[in-house]
Amino acid sequence: MASDKSMAQKISCAYQSTYGQLVRFFQKRTGNCHDADDLSQDVFTLWLNRKEQTPVQEQRAFLFKIANHVLIDHWRKNQKQKNIYQDDYEVEEATQHYITELDPGCVLEHQQRLVLLNEALTLLPPRRREAFVLYRFDGLSQSEIAERMEISISMVEKHIAAALLHCKRYVDAGQENRSHDE
Repeated sequence: MASDKSMAQKISCAYQSTYGQLVRFFQKRTGNCHDADDLSQDVFTLWLNRKEQTPVQEQRAFLFKIANHVLIDHWRKNQKQKNIYQDDYEVEEATQHYITELDPGCVLEHQQRLVLLNEALTLLPPRRREAFVLYRFDGLSQSEIAERMEISISMVEKHIAAALLHCKRYVDAGQENRSHDE
């Protein structure tokens, strides 16, 4: 009973002194504060549930060793999920592609949407179009675009958001007009 209290006190002290460090450790590596909190709690849960009850000499080092294992498990789990989603996406995309090839109406509709999208892009102001094309078609990150265009990341975000909204409205209006003509 006394050893349970002393163990609980050790864990409580370690929690108070190390929890914030663990959260920062995980946040740097995951980029997500919610995951960082969850993973930090997992570290202490694993420590509490460990079968081996030998005393831990260096608690901080021990906790960060557990943290490394938790992080590796987290990355593996995310990679598996990503692979599953990727596989599902590829199957769906292949199915859609096959169906589209069979249906001339779908092909025509896609071609019309592409024409409308091209028209929408040409109507954008040049800097907005440049930011949008670099982001959507060239695959540059917002920070890379900001650096290349010599503007702030916030401005890049505004250009991209405005371009997306413009294109969506233009394509939707064009399709609406075509459906009324038919």
